[in-house]
Amino acid sequence: FLQAANAFRTEGATLKAIATFKKILKLDPSQYDVYRHLGDLNAERGLLSSAFQDYLTLGKHYLKAGKSKEALDIYKKIVSQDPSNLDAQQRVAELCLQENMQDEATKVYLQIGRERSAQQRHVEAKDAYQAVLRIDPANSEAVQFIEHFKKTDGSSIPPVKSGEGPAGCPPKSAEPLNLLSEATRRIEAKQFAGAEAILNQLLTKEPGNPEVCQLLAKLHLQRGDLQVALGEYRYLAGAALRAQDYAKAEALITDFLAVQPQSVAILELYGELYEEKGDAANAVLQYGKAIELLLEHPEPGMPTLHEELFQKVIELAPESPTVKKLTALMHGTAVEEPLAQARSKTSVTPAAVIPSSSDQNTHSTADVASHDPLSATAETAPLQDRHVVYSKSQPMSAQSEQSESTEQEPTALGRGFSLPNTEPDEQRTALSPATDSAASLSIGEQFQAYMKAGQQAEAEEWLSHLVTAQPDHAAARELFGSLLEAKGDTAGAALQYSRALELLLAHPQDESQAQQAGLYAKVKELASASPLVAKWASTFSLKPQAAVPAVEQSVSAPPGNTIDPETHYTLGVAYKNMGLQDEAKEEFALSMQSPEFFSDSCIMIAVCLKEQGACQSASAQLELLLQDPKCQGAKAKAIRYELGLLYESQELWSQAAEIYESIPTFHDVPQRLESVLARRSPAQSVTAFRYAN
Repeated sequence: FLQAANAFRTEGATLKAIATFKKILKLDPSQYDVYRHLGDLNAERGLLSSAFQDYLTLGKHYLKAGKSKEALDIYKKIVSQDPSNLDAQQRVAELCLQENMQDEATKVYLQIGRERSAQQRHVEAKDAYQAVLRIDPANSEAVQFIEHFKKTDGSSIPPVKSGEGPAGCPPKSAEPLNLLSEATRRIEAKQFAGAEAILNQLLTKEPGNPEVCQLLAKLHLQRGDLQVALGEYRYLAGAALRAQDYAKAEALITDFLAVQPQSVAILELYGELYEEKGDAANAVLQYGKAIELLLEHPEPGMPTLHEELFQKVIELAPESPTVKKLTALMHGTAVEEPLAQARSKTSVTPAAVIPSSSDQNTHSTADVASHDPLSATAETAPLQDRHVVYSKSQPMSAQSEQSESTEQEPTALGRGFSLPNTEPDEQRTALSPATDSAASLSIGEQFQAYMKAGQQAEAEEWLSHLVTAQPDHAAARELFGSLLEAKGDTAGAALQYSRALELLLAHPQDESQAQQAGLYAKVKELASASPLVAKWASTFSLKPQAAVPAVEQSVSAPPGNTIDPETHYTLGVAYKNMGLQDEAKEEFALSMQSPEFFSDSCIMIAVCLKEQGACQSASAQLELLLQDPKCQGAKAKAIRYELGLLYESQELWSQAAEIYESIPTFHDVPQRLESVLARRSPAQSVTAFRYAN
């Protein structure tokens, strides 16, 4: 788990890294060093409140274990990120004394005394200065403060400066106050350059002055430097929130939202503020606004942030109407038509057979004798489902030669399927069979010939080309699924079986019912968490399930799996980052059986396939994922983008153009779409790629 968490962190998957680190703590609370990683990750996300909580927890563990040096480092880290955190400064001073670091302890106690005095918390300031005197009885600043405290009984204590004697000194110059007033006036007059110069001058004299920092943040906000202002307002509001100065925190938050009402980070902070105040209703309202914005515009590098915030909403108000509204938005009340269904409406012309116009709209599957796809022949199948034609009189070697010679032609066997440098009519002529009377082998017989010859790789390549050219060929997809299952590619097999079943259900025949039931059983066995299984459950719940479909090699059933899906998923990520792609895919294939990890597992399998150079299989994996009705919003856009990149790598320009047109404003899609459209062959019309598979 530790290795997996570090791998997530390296990849920039912050939320997954945090989840994995928390899993480690759940399994073994003694691994408290993990809190350092959690703190660092939350600090990177800008959630300083959560980061400091993690650091403080780690510091307490170090103190309990007697590791004072390690605890000192942690508290120093907190102070470096939040100088206003006086509790952390107090810990630093105490630990410096334990480590015999007298000078550093003195400096810290003096700083605490000044801060407490400025906040009119004179009793606490007195305690800090008395601690200084215990270390250095002659310290002039501490002596001066204590004398004034005794004379005035703790009221009207003037500010003191380091180095002033106990006899007192001239009153502090009013220059800083006048400069702050002048800077404020210039900001209100939109004289930003002059105001910024004054504020920078003040910060040089007094680094970290909260009033100056707040004015500088206001300047950046009003000048339109929103990114800079965002960081400053998050820091200042977060510091006020930690100090429980809720009024100041809310003022800062509302100031920023007045200019930038769609800031997810500030809305999230606003939710935290209400949560701290115990106002769950308003916290849910602010978190809900942030989630809606994230669904429209995902946070870069944090694709699941909306899910994390949604979990907070559920914990705060599970029965709230906001929960129902957000659930509908996240899961989609009006589901887009899956790409695979849209593409199957018009099939691509097969490589070897061009149907006549009267047969163009035929979509039914072949009449299958004994419900066996192997017996389907060219004579009984509809034209959309016909296979590549070969002469029966040709020996196997001749068929292979013909296949090889066909592949050497300048034919694009991709999803758009076109012949370059030819007009559509010429393509039909080039692809037509020599004679209509030529006898042919069925797809099943051709497949059997490959298998008997021990040419599994060649069979896979042949079927891959076939289902690409003829996406509506159910029998070919079923055979392809059986081949992939036999070689252990359960995800790929489930995809092909699913598509074959979709085709059969779209154009049902009485003879194919047993075949449909068998395919459903296969999909349920290989990908039980797939949304298609739930979709088809009612259709097959009352029907007896048939024998396993299509010529497949017997595969022994795996032993009962007692490991939870999260462990499989985490192991898969660890294997992937070690370069063990095959082992990673095995783990992801197991984790994808859980609905919770189905989509992430599909994505990771696609990543592994892409890294292995199997871009076509990776594309198929993402296409399967896009069939999930739950795949909506930001995640769907990201998947479509990755699918477009895969199409580009395969030079499937039409498919890339189609997928990019569905997300026209995502990342660099406008530039990619322009490039893809320029590369696409003129013969490939928009209509062609709209329905290509």
